Amino acid sequence: MKKLFIYFTVLCISLLILSACSPGPETENGYGGDPMEFESFNLTMTGTMAHSDVYAAQKTEGGVHLEHYIETSMWDDALARSVDIRHTIREIDGDEALYKELCAVFGNCRIDKWAGFRGENPPDVLDGSSMSFNAVLADGTKVDASGSNNFPKNYRIFVQEIQKLINEEKITKVKFRGDGYEVTLPESWVGVVTAEYSDGMAAFSVDQNDGKLLTFCIIDDNSFGYSSNSYEGCIDVGRLLSGDDVRFITVRDHYEIDAYADKVSEDALALWESYESDKLAMVESFHGIDGYELYPENGDVLYESEAMRLADDARSLWLYLNFAGEYAGGEKPTIIDGRSYIVMFPQDKGVYTIEAVHDELLTVFSEEFTDKIINKAVADKDIIEYDDDVYVAFKKKAGSESSNGWVDSVRDEGDGRYTVVMAVRRSGTDTLEYIDFPTEKNAQGKFVFSAYPYWDESE
Repeated sequence: MKKLFIYFTVLCISLLILSACSPGPETENGYGGDPMEFESFNLTMTGTMAHSDVYAAQKTEGGVHLEHYIETSMWDDALARSVDIRHTIREIDGDEALYKELCAVFGNCRIDKWAGFRGENPPDVLDGSSMSFNAVLADGTKVDASGSNNFPKNYRIFVQEIQKLINEEKITKVKFRGDGYEVTLPESWVGVVTAEYSDGMAAFSVDQNDGKLLTFCIIDDNSFGYSSNSYEGCIDVGRLLSGDDVRFITVRDHYEIDAYADKVSEDALALWESYESDKLAMVESFHGIDGYELYPENGDVLYESEAMRLADDARSLWLYLNFAGEYAGGEKPTIIDGRSYIVMFPQDKGVYTIEAVHDELLTVFSEEFTDKIINKAVADKDIIEYDDDVYVAFKKKAGSESSNGWVDSVRDEGDGRYTVVMAVRRSGTDTLEYIDFPTEKNAQGKFVFSAYPYWDESE
């Protein structure tokens, strides 16, 4: 069967559901009640994305089996029909204590009062979320409910509590298992750090004194490439491979714990003192499980996802430098020495000198090529320093311009060399042009373009 890619984002549904979730008053149908035992339940939530979040539980002899998975319908070319794909976020075989916690949630939210609820979508609401729920209580009573942007009482509280029980877990041992990998956590994290699970991500947090969690470290796991290196402390760990399934593992920082010293415990604050060395040890400990093998990242391969980011960043800088008039955003040019100019970068970019522009270009172009284009731009007075800022000539596109351009492929030239092949479509024609953009590694070991044969010309 042809490999299927699942596109989904759990957070978009969670944000919709978790808003406005404070308990209501204790009325007959209000919040609060005795624990309510159950045999099973299934909660399916659907948002604007083409997938459903499912939370399900089944009572077992020792406690309860609880799981969270995503269900997506994808077209299969080989079968010529849609097939349902199930992607498990987390699965727990919990003990009796976890079952009792769930029973307390059932009772507090008065789940028995949901029976027969049918929430019709408000006429003025076009987007949002919907749900379907069914449960079998311990006495055999069946409860079913459904709604679209119209939910039974305490629904948001119920979802919040269920998500917390399955998607959050206090770290109790150093061996941490993710989807297809295992990593050794620092001993100091045990009993202090909470792991939060979501699709393609495991987040590690400490408690704040206001009852919230402070996330300080994240492990990303996705099929599209490593996380953007614009994230703080980003380390590309490697690729998890199992047959045709390829996923990229990235470890990155989030909030700095010491910046919240007044909100966290001394034990939590102490984690930050050794965090950098602990993070490196974590990266070294990664290995594949459940049929996956980890191939550590050595930076020798230019992946298509990275090539796409490189191409986007390079094009953005190239347009700033060469086609300022096309992207003026309504700003009127400034006349300097009889020629029209515009400020090259927005103020929040913090680039106020030609040397700083040079450094920006070095992130996507080789040093030789950067020197070449900067020197030419300075000689032609296409870029100048003026009034404590950098200005570029107010030029526009000339001749036959393209309507679109994208990364078509990445060609391995051997000996660590790669060429990014761009597909370009000119305005008024369906014919595609394929243009080669050679790359090399810079001093930091990152791939950059060693030439940039952009297909449009300025006036």
